[in-house]
Amino acid sequence: MSKAHRGTPLKQEVANSGRGKCPITGRDGVKLLYEHEIDGAKVKISKMAKATLANQKKRQEKAEAQAGA
Repeated sequence: MSKAHRGTPLKQEVANSGRGKCPITGRDGVKLLYEHEIDGAKVKISKMAKATLANQKKRQEKAEAQAGA
């Protein structure tokens, strides 16, 4: 299994060991691992923010499907 988001490679390649403030959740000191496009700009987001965005998308698609049916 790939270990791209933890350990030595992350600490060597990214400033501050990949930690910072998440632009989605606003939490400070979390690992910013995943790239996401917001308003045309690519930003790094946390694992929780990635899950939050995915869940919002699923809920929206489900609501649209129910409204169309």
